[in-house]
Amino acid sequence: MKQSIESTFPIIGNVEETTKELSLEFTEDLGDVVVTVTDASGKTVYQETVSTGNTPTWTVILDESVQNGTVTVTDGVNLVYGEISF
Repeated sequence: MKQSIESTFPIIGNVEETTKELSLEFTEDLGDVVVTVTDASGKTVYQETVSTGNTPTWTVILDESVQNGTVTVTDGVNLVYGEISF
């Protein structure tokens, strides 16, 4: 089962529940953004700078620690976040 989050922002997020794969699709070049995944306690589990012009789709395999965590995407000025549940 796949869960998707779509917004007016040029980012589409999906979590594949069986593989626990999080993918973010950048539908526009947003420049460099920082993608951060935190666990339920707020501890950073993954963090990576993504050049959205060169990497239109970003994927990471999540572990159980991020259940009820969050994913955030920021360019340093704007911030978008979503809750993770699987």
